[in-house]
Amino acid sequence: MELINQTLIMAFLGIIAACSVTFPILFLVQRRKQHKQLMEVLSHQEEKTSED
Repeated sequence: MELINQTLIMAFLGIIAACSVTFPILFLVQRRKQHKQLMEVLSHQEEKTSED
């Protein structure tokens, strides 16, 4: 029984560690994508205003 508990705790800690590594990376990647889209939108807006 103790071995099962230890295995569950280790698996749980492993999942937490994996999440704490992967989620920030995914978050940063998504923010980069949003940032790129924002920059594209802004540059398009600047082009429109300079045409006026």
